[in-house]
Amino acid sequence: MDEIPIGDVSYEDFALLLSTFYPNPVFPTDRTVEKLLEMGRRFLVPFVIKVTEQLYLISNNSLIENEKMMQLADEYGMSKLLEKCVRKINTVEDAKKLKKSEEYKKLSDATKSKVYERIKDFIWS
Repeated sequence: MDEIPIGDVSYEDFALLLSTFYPNPVFPTDRTVEKLLEMGRRFLVPFVIKVTEQLYLISNNSLIENEKMMQLADEYGMSKLLEKCVRKINTVEDAKKLKKSEEYKKLSDATKSKVYERIKDFIWS
């Protein structure tokens, strides 16, 4: 395996990444989740992404807006978390809020399709 250059990563951010699995694991928080996901992907540590997905699947205490969580789940391939976020769209107001958000522009076409299917479900039921 080739070396992955650390480059512009701060000592604190790299230590945060390492702390998720060595020596005593520290779980992601709302404050650290985005940076951890970014570094997990960059440094080929898929464990970080899996732990994050599992944590947010069971968490009901996150202050991260559903739109942001959906965008992160889409970007980092957290399919179960993405489904949870899509299922949280239950009203026309929820759909409008997502459509107006900056995160909506970053969603993949596949995720937008899932959102439209969800909207159809609650409008036509």
